[in-house]
Amino acid sequence: MNKSLLERLLDYYHLSYEDYLKITSKTSLDSFSNGHQFDDIDKAVNLVKNVISNKGKIIIYGDYDADGIMGTSILVKMFQYLDVVVDYYIPNRYIDGYGINMIHAQEYVDAKYDLVITVDNGITAFEPIELLHNSGVKVLILDHHQTQDTVPVADAICHPIYSHFGEVSSSGAFTAFMFSIALLGRIDKYLSILASISLISDMMPLLEYNRNLLRSVFDIYKHGEFLAVDLLGDNEEFNEQLIGMKIAPRINSIGRLCEDTSINEIVKYFVTDDKTFILSYFSHIVEMNDARKILSKEEIDESKISPNDKAIVLIGEYKEGIIGLVANSIMNKYHLPTVVFTKSVDGNLKGSARAPEGFDIVDSFNELSDILLTSGGHSMAGGCSILEKDYDEFARRFKEIAQNKPLKKVEHQTIEIGMSELILENYELVHSFSPFGESWPTPIFRLNHIKINSLTYSRDHKHIITNLGNKLKIVYFNYPKDELESLSFADFIGAINKKEYKGYVYLEFSVKEMIPSK
Repeated sequence: MNKSLLERLLDYYHLSYEDYLKITSKTSLDSFSNGHQFDDIDKAVNLVKNVISNKGKIIIYGDYDADGIMGTSILVKMFQYLDVVVDYYIPNRYIDGYGINMIHAQEYVDAKYDLVITVDNGITAFEPIELLHNSGVKVLILDHHQTQDTVPVADAICHPIYSHFGEVSSSGAFTAFMFSIALLGRIDKYLSILASISLISDMMPLLEYNRNLLRSVFDIYKHGEFLAVDLLGDNEEFNEQLIGMKIAPRINSIGRLCEDTSINEIVKYFVTDDKTFILSYFSHIVEMNDARKILSKEEIDESKISPNDKAIVLIGEYKEGIIGLVANSIMNKYHLPTVVFTKSVDGNLKGSARAPEGFDIVDSFNELSDILLTSGGHSMAGGCSILEKDYDEFARRFKEIAQNKPLKKVEHQTIEIGMSELILENYELVHSFSPFGESWPTPIFRLNHIKINSLTYSRDHKHIITNLGNKLKIVYFNYPKDELESLSFADFIGAINKKEYKGYVYLEFSVKEMIPSK
């Protein structure tokens, strides 16, 4: 290792030193977007201003995931700042499904709404928006999902890619936030925090303006200003890990488990000044999230899993909102491509798929397109729906695909690091490259030639937990002692984390993989 740790990090991220200075330079909310704006943003702003000036009725139609909830909350709060009362609706996945539909579109026509704003949906809602348009109802679409060859006949559209905001996709709530800046004529701190949550919850690439917004928000966040967010994060340091591990799952639990229109109260939680309501509803969020954890760990009938299969396909009486979590849990346990189905409200089977690295779910769905009603996702996670009568054929063919396309070993790029380099000063250097997430992963390090008999274990001998002094600990969970007894030396691959316990700050090398030393 002739290069310095900084040089090795620059190589890892394919950056020059000048690039590093740029991505770590001071950011602010005033400059985070670097002059980007949507095409026709003035048209969108004027549309809303005209409806407001004519005292028109406005309703916001959002989505039931964290991005849609954040986007809806941003818009409702934006209108509150303008002293404009608007209605809003978060659809229920079990009743309404995703996106604005014909039933609600007709309701809004009958109720004589003047403007419908869709957020985190709408860019493919051709028929509902055409109904609104033909009935004289104005429509503003604030969405980020993939467009088709054409777009609906909306009066205005703000979309990160379609409206040429930039070349990096962003979230629905980010789109709503950028619109709020244009309408309010200022950048609001609270709205920026809600938008930042959506970037992590919706796994947006942490590049350019997405990354800059997060860095700006993390820098200015102060506990005690915004009770609703403080509670969700248990008053811990506001960063990407807290959002991804605690805040987003808690918000999403409402959309996963709520089976009626009371889901809309979560928007009130984010926009009200009523402290009593916030505290009460936070307790409800915690209860729902605890229920979500229990449901996602429900026992499965392992007799239905064949030891010879290279993939797992199951059907059960699961709540539709948690089948992705169940599939992920099974996939992690067996390390095989997994699809979990449940019966949907429309009578068809809704499936959620998860796969280890080295297997492409989208490719497998393409091979099954003749029996899929809907499908989507990316290589390691996706969803689909099928007719109930096609379940057995789907299961057979999906397993055949996995059999014919065995998992490919994915070699991850790592950074070699010496034990003496595992110090707090170097952690701060690594942390300067944060925030980490989609398209900007946490750096993975490699400790070479670790002497096995120097390691210590937990009392049950299932975990490596070794204190090395100099404020350093090596941890490798779920790797029993007897599996290492045949080795003398091993290379440990993992991440560096800073930990604190009762005021004592130390580094933890969290091992993800062990490889016998050459």
